[in-house]
Amino acid sequence: MGMPRILIVLLAFVAGWVDASSFVGLDHIMAAHVTGNLVVLAANVAEGFEANDLLKIVVLPVFFCAVMVLTVVHDRFWSDHNNAHKQVRLLLRLEAVLIAGTGVLGAWATLAGWTLDFWVSLLIVTPVVCGMAVQNAAHRLYPSIGPATTVMTGNISQFFIDQTRRLGGRSSTSLINDMPKQAGLLPWLVLAFGVGCVSGSLVTVAMGNGSFLIPAALIVLVSVLPKPASQ
Repeated sequence: MGMPRILIVLLAFVAGWVDASSFVGLDHIMAAHVTGNLVVLAANVAEGFEANDLLKIVVLPVFFCAVMVLTVVHDRFWSDHNNAHKQVRLLLRLEAVLIAGTGVLGAWATLAGWTLDFWVSLLIVTPVVCGMAVQNAAHRLYPSIGPATTVMTGNISQFFIDQTRRLGGRSSTSLINDMPKQAGLLPWLVLAFGVGCVSGSLVTVAMGNGSFLIPAALIVLVSVLPKPASQ
């Protein structure tokens, strides 16, 4: 199964948007790079632990449980199907619904004038954390989608390995299966993620947590892309 390059690039953009939006709008939570919450939590503890900082711990089991539930559902109902392209579309639509759930809840909380205490923040952030669990898991369940899009550290490292080798007149291909093999894809992924981060943070500052509706709409858009002709 080959997926359009635009799918991988757009997923990187969405991951950057969601991570920045959740960080800006939901008390410094990282919904895509979920383990990054441990770093933020450690800094909070050093500066003075508060009740809302518990959210950075709670989102981890929420994320892990979402991956586990998705795996069970996938293995029981989808893994015997031959149409992997259709299954990926279903995963993307599920992700879109979950991200949109945070957008709707976030907008509702703003309009209702709710204070973002621990429980309200948990209610709002849970759908998008589950949505990013779907995106993370999709890369593992269907490696042909392409390289990981939720964290760029590995992609950036591979990019500079490739450039260093090429400057020395040698070819360079990643030995890791989930790294990009397509020529020229790496810089696009990094750029898309970065643009997503900037866009997500600016829009969230301007319109609040309703901003999550935008990446949800983009995921719906990419989920209806036609199957590549070669497949």
